[in-house]
Amino acid sequence: ESLRGGESPAGESGARMATSFAYPDVFKFPPFFTKQPNSETNTKRVQLWRDLILSYCRHHRIFVLDIDLRALQQSPLFSNPQIERTLRPEDASEILQQMAGAGYAEWCPGNGNRCFVWWRKAEEWGDLLWRWSMDNGYVDTVMTVFEIREGEATEKTEFAGMDEDVLIRALKCLEKLGKAAIFEADGGGGTGVKLFSKAS
Repeated sequence: ESLRGGESPAGESGARMATSFAYPDVFKFPPFFTKQPNSETNTKRVQLWRDLILSYCRHHRIFVLDIDLRALQQSPLFSNPQIERTLRPEDASEILQQMAGAGYAEWCPGNGNRCFVWWRKAEEWGDLLWRWSMDNGYVDTVMTVFEIREGEATEKTEFAGMDEDVLIRALKCLEKLGKAAIFEADGGGGTGVKLFSKAS
């Protein structure tokens, strides 16, 4: 896994070792890891997986998931060694496909084994960033994407260590609203952005 913003052994980008995550009781139930023949039961199972994935990724600030077999086997989200169960790649793909249809996930370009997880939508991230810039005097000034992700000004915000692709998506949402302009900085300085106090 080669995503910007860090890599965990479980193929999860942007993970943080924080307070322990409280798994739902169903995570200890072996059938939870297997597609169910009854469609109504399986639909409920998929909904439970969606809720788990979103809450887990929000808790650990994970923005991108890998679902190839190796990543699933190593992931505390998709594997429970206590009951010797791991979600299969085809089952994980089905769950994330349904999440994508509801706007909670989006497949990354490539082989279909990696996806963005939108526990907060790109539009919401953009709005949070714009409000932060308004509240802290960063509107109408130029910042780089690196400064937003790694700079001192944001080190205590939700943008610190944010996945770069997710941040760019958020900025593009602001750009569509006329609240930001994205550009490539001179001299190889990376991607820059200027947030506007009023929509242009």
